[in-house]
Amino acid sequence: MTGVNITAAGLARLAGCRLFIFDLDGTVYQETDHFRYYGDRILEVIPADARAAFTADVEAALGGRHPALRYGASYDPEHDVFLHDDRPVDWAGRPVEVRPSDRLAHVDDPWAVYMVAGLHHGAAPAAIQEAFLATRRHMEGPEFPMHPLPGLREAIDRLRDHGRRFALATNSPEPDSRRILEKLGLTGAFDAEVFNARKQDRAREHFTRFREAFKVSFEEMVSIGDHYRNEIRPAAELGMATIYIDRYLNRQRPDVTAQVSHPAEVADVLRQVLRHLDRAGSAHPPHGSGHV
Repeated sequence: MTGVNITAAGLARLAGCRLFIFDLDGTVYQETDHFRYYGDRILEVIPADARAAFTADVEAALGGRHPALRYGASYDPEHDVFLHDDRPVDWAGRPVEVRPSDRLAHVDDPWAVYMVAGLHHGAAPAAIQEAFLATRRHMEGPEFPMHPLPGLREAIDRLRDHGRRFALATNSPEPDSRRILEKLGLTGAFDAEVFNARKQDRAREHFTRFREAFKVSFEEMVSIGDHYRNEIRPAAELGMATIYIDRYLNRQRPDVTAQVSHPAEVADVLRQVLRHLDRAGSAHPPHGSGHV
């Protein structure tokens, strides 16, 4: 699946939405060089005799050649097994008889590829978390160039002229996220911001708080993100519209309102929404302060 996938009905649905809720990572920027930096930091905390295997497994997984570590799988760190379509398999992709734990890591992007490979090869969870935080510090600094997605801020500002409001909900920490937003030209783009959101457990809670703060219905809200389990599925279950960025899984999702294959295409969807609104002459702002 490549490009923008949206029907006329889906476009009309998005045009009727009053509140647009954005994810941050993988959604409002397109850079990927930080993944290599993250992998290098994990490599430093892996036992020396496992580093070559870690590197080989990551390269195979990112290239779609690994028998078990692949996009769309879920990893059970307690038993060191994967779930492939609910079937447990070992690191070599062989079926195993095991009852998976309830706490799974979902391999939906390169962050998870590096993390899972690190856990398998002996890195402590706390050390992997520190590698993540070190990567975030690297991303916010001047040595890591980031470029605004073409047309995104303009589309957001023009949608404001039609009374639309915007929120941000990210699992990432606040200080570095704010500096990244500044680098991307998105400071002030959002009426409400939630950091450290823990969306894997609290997505519905955040969506409900946004609904109450902006005084809109779920049907008038849209969730925009690249993580299906965190940002898309819970939103759809609440009756919200969704814009799903499927950069890695390449899986058609019939329950989403619009599906794109790259973050830069979100601006294209918003421009289509704007053209629809301009034709309809719609400009009825929602109420609410946006304080959450």
